[in-house]
Amino acid sequence: MVVLTIGAIKYIDKIKEQIDIELKKITQKELIPAYSFHKKGDINFLIFEIKDSELLKDHSSFYSDGLKYYVSSAITNVILKYTRFDIITEILETKYSRYLSFENGKILDIIKDFFYEHENNDSPQIFNYSYRKEIMNSLLDFFEDNNEFIYEGFVQFRMKKYREVLERALDFIVKEYETQKEYKEFLRLLKYFVDVQEMKEELVHIIGIKNGQFKLFDKDKKDITNRCKEEFMQDSNNKDINYDDFLVSALITIAPKQIIIHNYQELENRPIFETIINIFQGKVSICQECDFCIDSIER
Repeated sequence: MVVLTIGAIKYIDKIKEQIDIELKKITQKELIPAYSFHKKGDINFLIFEIKDSELLKDHSSFYSDGLKYYVSSAITNVILKYTRFDIITEILETKYSRYLSFENGKILDIIKDFFYEHENNDSPQIFNYSYRKEIMNSLLDFFEDNNEFIYEGFVQFRMKKYREVLERALDFIVKEYETQKEYKEFLRLLKYFVDVQEMKEELVHIIGIKNGQFKLFDKDKKDITNRCKEEFMQDSNNKDINYDDFLVSALITIAPKQIIIHNYQELENRPIFETIINIFQGKVSICQECDFCIDSIER
């Protein structure tokens, strides 16, 4: 007797593989149904059958409920491992057709990492919430009234809300990707300015001070902070100093051969120093502790 029929155009082998994994959890091995493959047109069918005698052994509840639970879990795994990324790729290629294929690949890799990073997150408000529970429940609802299942049909007609969720997640990732892309271009331009700029100081010390700010010193440990501020203010229309902009601008103008950061733990805006490290690659070092560090704290 046929107890369940699963049809799929694309992922029948993956579905069977996941079903096998789920059915191994059954302790009563005699309950595991036999299966056969059948193809009709483009659809591959996986047909599960049991002997009529098994139904007479009071196992009917397992085949009406238990088996469908294991199969639903297996299909959920296939959706999350493969189909959700097919859906994302489809949205990416239509909604964001401006990207080249290699960029699509990068974005897809980013979103895979994004989902897998917090795969078990149980908050639907989080972009990378997997919706495993909702997909599973939708499958169980389907199997309550049906013994025949077409994978692509389910994905197309019963997962419309999930497609919207995936699209929102993709929009978020694309925005992050664009931000990172702009940041990398910004760094590239700043590196170019540093390369063409005439070196004004061979060495610059950046000293973190107690209020979270910093001071700049030359190779002779002479304070050049005020001089750099004056030069920055002359080139800026804004009367209020943005210290992040000031620091980056000052270092690019000076174009030092070497930068040493002292009292790093005192500095508040760590990301700006990561930016400086990226701009002046190979030229920046962080001092663990020296007399200059100690003296600057005691001042």
